Amino acid sequence: MKKDQTFYIPILCLIFLAGLIAMRYLPPINIMGYELKTIDMFSDVEKEVLIEEDNLPIVSIKPQNKIQCPDGQTCIEDYSKKQNYFGNLFHYLQNISLKKDKVRIAFFGDSFIEGDILSGDFRDLLQEKFGGSGVGWVPIASEVAQFRQTIKENFKGFKNFDAVHNPKEKIPYPPFGICTIPLTGNEASFYGTNFSSKTEYIPGFRLFYQTPNTLKIKVETDKETQEVKAEAGTLMNIVEVNYHPAKNVNLSFSTSPNTYLYGVSFEGSSGVYVDNFSLRGNSGLSLLSSSDEMHKALNKIQDYKLVILQYGINAVNEKTKDLSWYTRMMNKVVAEVKEAYPQAAILLVGVGDRSRKINGQYKTMPTIKLMIDAQRSVAAENKIAFWNMYEAMGGENSMVNYVKSKPPKANLDYTHLNFLGGKEIGTSLYKSLLFEYERYKNN
Repeated sequence: MKKDQTFYIPILCLIFLAGLIAMRYLPPINIMGYELKTIDMFSDVEKEVLIEEDNLPIVSIKPQNKIQCPDGQTCIEDYSKKQNYFGNLFHYLQNISLKKDKVRIAFFGDSFIEGDILSGDFRDLLQEKFGGSGVGWVPIASEVAQFRQTIKENFKGFKNFDAVHNPKEKIPYPPFGICTIPLTGNEASFYGTNFSSKTEYIPGFRLFYQTPNTLKIKVETDKETQEVKAEAGTLMNIVEVNYHPAKNVNLSFSTSPNTYLYGVSFEGSSGVYVDNFSLRGNSGLSLLSSSDEMHKALNKIQDYKLVILQYGINAVNEKTKDLSWYTRMMNKVVAEVKEAYPQAAILLVGVGDRSRKINGQYKTMPTIKLMIDAQRSVAAENKIAFWNMYEAMGGENSMVNYVKSKPPKANLDYTHLNFLGGKEIGTSLYKSLLFEYERYKNN
């Protein structure tokens, strides 16, 4: 006689129900750079978290409207004392073809620009206008190497550290917070892509590093092989490697204690170079984890004319009501950047739209507007520039529209843009900067 199995059905149902409830508390899952939304079986019956406007601790700053902004464009808000805040940057851009100079832009951010989303299109448009070829800075070993479209990479034999996930490690972190240690048998291969005409071939590079001993680098391309020696040095140093532009480049490094690799910058001769310094989970605080000396060492090497700060996603959730801690922290970050990069203009990019499912529908998270107020107040207090990405996306519930667009322009986590959405916002940022450049030329 077969044993009655019906006794186990209620038990299995309870286990299944418990599993569904537990999924609510799991963090979002990231697969190849795409973040999947957490399963929440109670989202349709939750009450919306409201923020009482009268109790907001951040004083709203009225947006600067000193100029007539073209229809459909989000203009940069200039809170500096001068009416010509980007003058130094624009001076070099205007003379770039005559002097054959390189104009460098540092784009610090979080996972929103990970994989060169947004910043890749911003760079590409600048290079089409002002010249340049190559993606600029790239980490030696990146967790989004296969996800990125502006350059591809395979690697083995490295140990990675970053200032967000390994803050207690005794690592001499650079300002961008990423450090790689070469191990025995290491190898890193980079490949050009068809993202644009500027990314098909890989030009020469400069290696950023620190080592107490001479570092040997084997460089192999599809056309030539060479061995380069990088001299010992503290803080941050560079060694330049030139070769005929190639479709792939393979690097391997000698190993010794206390040798740290900070990345390579692929670049041609003159033109504009935008360094994507994205770091997942970063609220901006990691910029303070690097020493003043390291900041100044990076600036001595790169001589940035513009520093872009894109943060905010990791500092808000649906229950956030007080961002005074954030403004205090970002005031310190901006002060650090102003001191370390005195020749550079600073552009604070406001957080983009972010949605959460409430009563069965995705809506803009109420705290997004609070964050924008906080970021604008930081820009005003520090007399720098501000660009409202939330407005550029379309404002209220724009993230919903991006996700539902056909084809989609954002991921199903209702937080991050995909490459199509990044192209749209990167183009919008470029147009806003170019609008200021044309005003500069005509004055």
